[in-house]
Amino acid sequence: MDIQAAHLVRLLAGKSDPSGGGGWLPLWMHARDTAGILRHLAQSWLPEAVRHTLGLEEELLYKLVIFLGMFHDGGKMTVGFQSSILRQLPEAWERLRAYLSLPDTFLNRSATPHAMASEAILLELGCPPGVASVVGAHHGKPQQDGLNDFISEQLENHPENYWGHGQEAIWRAMWQEMLDSALQESGFSDVTELPDLTIPAELLLTGLLTMADWIASNTTYFPLIPVEETGRETDYPARVERAWERLNLTAPWESPYNSMDAGAFRQQFGFPPNSLQQAVLEAADNISAPGLLIIEAQMGVGKTEAALAAAEVFANRCQTGGLFFGLPTQATANGIFDRLMDWAETQSEDMVHSIRLAHGMAELNAEYRQLFPGHATTEEDADRNNDPESGVLVHRWFQGNRQALLADFVIGTVDQLLMAALKQKHLMLRQLGLAGKVVVVDECHAYDTYMNCYLDRALTWLGRYQVPVILLSATLPARRRAELVNAYLGGRAEEGGWQTSRGYPLLTWTDGRQVCQRTVPLTEPGKTVQMAPLTEDRLPALLQEKLAQGGCAGVIVNAVRKAQAVAAQLRQTLPEYEVLMFHAQFLMPDRAEKERTLLRRLGKHSTPAERDRLIVVGTQVMEQSLDIDFDFLVTELCPMDLLLQRIGRLHRRVDRTDRPLPLQTAQCAVLDTGNESFDAGSKAVYGEWLLWRTRQLLPRTVALPQDIPQLVQDTYGWEENDVLPQDADSVRRREEYLLKRGKQEQKAAAFLIQPPTEHRLRPRRNVLDNWMNGEQKGTEAAARAAVRDGDPSVEVLLMVRYEDGSVHFLPWQEEGRAVAADCPPCQADSVSIARQRLRLPGYFSKRWTVDRVINELEEQNRRLLPEWQQAPMLKGELVLLLDENLTAHLSQTVLRYDRRDGLTWQKEEADEGSGI
Repeated sequence: MDIQAAHLVRLLAGKSDPSGGGGWLPLWMHARDTAGILRHLAQSWLPEAVRHTLGLEEELLYKLVIFLGMFHDGGKMTVGFQSSILRQLPEAWERLRAYLSLPDTFLNRSATPHAMASEAILLELGCPPGVASVVGAHHGKPQQDGLNDFISEQLENHPENYWGHGQEAIWRAMWQEMLDSALQESGFSDVTELPDLTIPAELLLTGLLTMADWIASNTTYFPLIPVEETGRETDYPARVERAWERLNLTAPWESPYNSMDAGAFRQQFGFPPNSLQQAVLEAADNISAPGLLIIEAQMGVGKTEAALAAAEVFANRCQTGGLFFGLPTQATANGIFDRLMDWAETQSEDMVHSIRLAHGMAELNAEYRQLFPGHATTEEDADRNNDPESGVLVHRWFQGNRQALLADFVIGTVDQLLMAALKQKHLMLRQLGLAGKVVVVDECHAYDTYMNCYLDRALTWLGRYQVPVILLSATLPARRRAELVNAYLGGRAEEGGWQTSRGYPLLTWTDGRQVCQRTVPLTEPGKTVQMAPLTEDRLPALLQEKLAQGGCAGVIVNAVRKAQAVAAQLRQTLPEYEVLMFHAQFLMPDRAEKERTLLRRLGKHSTPAERDRLIVVGTQVMEQSLDIDFDFLVTELCPMDLLLQRIGRLHRRVDRTDRPLPLQTAQCAVLDTGNESFDAGSKAVYGEWLLWRTRQLLPRTVALPQDIPQLVQDTYGWEENDVLPQDADSVRRREEYLLKRGKQEQKAAAFLIQPPTEHRLRPRRNVLDNWMNGEQKGTEAAARAAVRDGDPSVEVLLMVRYEDGSVHFLPWQEEGRAVAADCPPCQADSVSIARQRLRLPGYFSKRWTVDRVINELEEQNRRLLPEWQQAPMLKGELVLLLDENLTAHLSQTVLRYDRRDGLTWQKEEADEGSGI
């Protein structure tokens, strides 16, 4: 041991007090704190499945994570970093200057950020490149090697930042002292004992190191010490143990079901398994190496419960520690949250687990917020050992966006999964969270080509991590099924009949590299739907005819403005009927209220009186999530798979016996133009190719679920043996469709992470450097937008400003009460204001309007509500202030909000003399 170097290491700063209070943390203490937390995470929090994926023996893993924690901030042992941080700590500055020269200025201090310096120093000390690259990436992004400098040449190119002038020997001695200390603490005798790693292992270890560093940097768990002190060895390990106890992370989920029979299923879900669910249980029981399971079955048959049952078996077999359940939209995630909460609580009889609702507006979900601990004085949770019913909670540490996937049970939008394939800072935390879970994706047919690129790459990584994945769909094209299997198996799936099978319901699964398939015999009663064409001018008369003896009807169209126009037409021509609207242009609370109304009046327990003479007009949001049942349905022409999803809302309860006599048989009218053209709005959303094929292939009678595979596969299976003849128009439409799909694939590729690669013959080439160059930059919202194609959406918070300048909620929200405009709203008011959220129509986010729209809103907010930006929950939000008539002018348009119809808008030129 170099005694002088050992002494000087104790004087180096690791953390300073951001509040300027004068406290600090010596570098050696932060290293010990991080290493201690890493050891606990690896031993007590990390699921066994992740340890297996890392490919390291248990003892070697524990030794390695301690080493990483001990040296992760080694790059702070440079004259450049210490000269910078110690300026805030005069006493510590003077203490170190007694031994070392600390320059006041540097020629290019930014050339050696401390994460890069940590990697460079480890390489200089002979550390394996893969391990060094983990340390270099622990701030969320791997280092770029060769952009301005090669990392291995950092010390040669920037000696003034590393050791200054004439001090190389002492700084090198301190590095060696820190390395020796890290090796001794971790149990290695020499750097040659450190392992070579694969890139997947490096990503997961980087995520774990980042997690530990964030925890160790939190002064709630690891308080700073007075600057006049340099820390005491005798504080360890007690300091780490206190922090770990206070952090109180939940243990990984341990499913008790190595297999599940009908009795266990009934105990879990309260009813016996149907034929599909029984088939899923049998398949799960027979799979020796769980991988990908695709469940294709009709709407309303219980795919969710089947998936959860299979997830419990897979979790036990693979020793995963949690579940991710991904859905297409925030509304579908909110809609299923209660069901999954009930299921999660059955998993937590003996221990507490953490749960996370993960989407942009999760904290505004009332049911989710009820899980938040009710106190905020300490990080310690209430003693739940005496409360066996409180089985799940929202743990504070997992509330951050980047930590969302680290909770045990995560219910969220599929974006959370797609972002695990997006080049974005702290991607490693997302991959760490997913690597230890069973992943379920519902409605896996519901994503466009752009999103599918991210889904496929995410599946490739999940396959590499050996994560069990369950995909659910009622209308999955065979080509897409094959793409999903190939993605999970890394493009090496064996060819076979499974690629083109038209069995239904259908289970497809991988067992190791083998692809297996089973068609499930239909035992539940189906339904036959009579289909008929319809033009818009005949809609009111048809509804009047069909509902003459009572009953309810749904009208689903492809655009909000059309839905509003149709509803207005029906109210005028059919005044004796009640017309409700359901679409995406409602405030969050209004939409939630409408969902509750629809579920009450059209759900499984609805009465004939509640359903009588009710017409619901809506958009695509009615395709998914809502468990509602119409007696009669009208749907605008859309691609076949989506049209069948919509028909799933017709006679959903086949055992309902109280339907009016004319509606005892299921009937669906398809709204179309009546000629060869296509509705402009529908064409803008779906393109002509799939609309044309659906129009050509739609029969007069559809038997559900028997006809689903033939209709879907014929619509999407044009590559071989196309059932439709070709002509010049069909060729043009197909080429337009393929061109658009190619552009989407090309656009998505810009920010896709690389597929898993491994240099088996030259393992030292497995490094993270340059692995994520060209990453997508920006906020969490920007990342969510990056995995969905299209123009960026503009979201606003709707409030009312009266003539006297007072700002209020809308009259039916919060009783229309006022909120002070000249000071930051309190936390409770901020939550209520943030729930007044609405996404502006697509017109306002077009590239030729979006900048002007945002500028106008920001200028209005700066002028009228500047203090609101000081409220943490409202920072960066755009508030759209309506006048007393619930009207606003924005970007040469007039917007009006109505509780019944939602947001409407029109260009100002059309409003002259209208009184708006």
